[in-house]
Amino acid sequence: MFSLTASSSPSDALSEAPSDLSTFVQSKVEFKTRLERYTPLNPNDDTVHFLEIFFKFLPEDGKYHLSEGVVGCTTDASLRQLVSSLDTGLLRPIKAHGGKTPAITPSPRFGVEDSIEELNSMDFEPISRNEQRRLRNKCLSRDGQMCVISKAHNEDAHPPPDSLFAPLETAHIIPFSLASFSGEEERLRTSTIWTNIYRYFPSLRSRMNFTLDNVNEVENAMMLIPSLHTEFGRFHFALEATTTIHRYRVKTFKNFTTINNHFLPTNRIVTFTNNDTRYPLPHPVLIEIHTAIANILNATGRGELVERIQRELGDSAGVLAKDGSTDIGHILSCSLLNLLTQPKEYAPQDMKQPLSKEQTLKGDDVLKENH
Repeated sequence: MFSLTASSSPSDALSEAPSDLSTFVQSKVEFKTRLERYTPLNPNDDTVHFLEIFFKFLPEDGKYHLSEGVVGCTTDASLRQLVSSLDTGLLRPIKAHGGKTPAITPSPRFGVEDSIEELNSMDFEPISRNEQRRLRNKCLSRDGQMCVISKAHNEDAHPPPDSLFAPLETAHIIPFSLASFSGEEERLRTSTIWTNIYRYFPSLRSRMNFTLDNVNEVENAMMLIPSLHTEFGRFHFALEATTTIHRYRVKTFKNFTTINNHFLPTNRIVTFTNNDTRYPLPHPVLIEIHTAIANILNATGRGELVERIQRELGDSAGVLAKDGSTDIGHILSCSLLNLLTQPKEYAPQDMKQPLSKEQTLKGDDVLKENH
């Protein structure tokens, strides 16, 4: 069971926002003022919309940190870089956890490299799938051998006659792949992603002291039927907190496959019940993070974008469409070729300097410049 005491890590500054209400209010005013000064590059520039949506669904302490980052961007180019950093360093890796994820745009925030390096220097190892069987058995026992949403029984547990049953799967709330890596390059990438998670969802550290070592803990997992596991992992539905702890309202998004409506409660209310008190229920903080990410991905359109990229990568198998319909820029953003078009790593003293034209171009713009 996770501790609910504050972490004593030197990185607590990443996880704690000021408790003074006036400071929060002032940060929101400054956030809005900075966005009002932004000049879009073109009609398709969604920088302001993206940041407004991101801000809307963050917890209060995460909102403070985002405001701090936005206000610290003294140029429009650095503000766009911040958006790209949030997109490639948080949203896409979580959304595309089962496939390829893009190279991460460096954050323009002053001192972010120190935070990443500190986390990278900690003694953590990748999580192995060898632990999955043990986790599955614990979750099955806790969840009563049933899917926590559909209440379908586990097919191997002698379900009652005429009851719904299925081969249940263990669904992680914080994706398993965010704790799975090999080599120093992937380790550094993982550290970058977790630095962003801690910054914008501080309760993960301050209330739970949750690290990637805890990804395979029972409080980060629950039993689902395969189709709901897929939809949950794709952020096609989320569990919104109610006034009662461990009771949630199912919120579906437009890409939620409608056949799965049959497996949802008619009132869309799900209550987690514990059938084995040795193992705690899924933690509300983790559910809150999944819900926030789901809302941001769907409201900004980034979720659909990642899925389209994945389809194009899968359908094309590396071959460009003859009719020219392949979106090269976005495919580059999910491949190693993206390294060629990403901004260089900036030294802290460079963080508030305007970016050059080349540094702010997207992949498709780079292609145009070269022809």
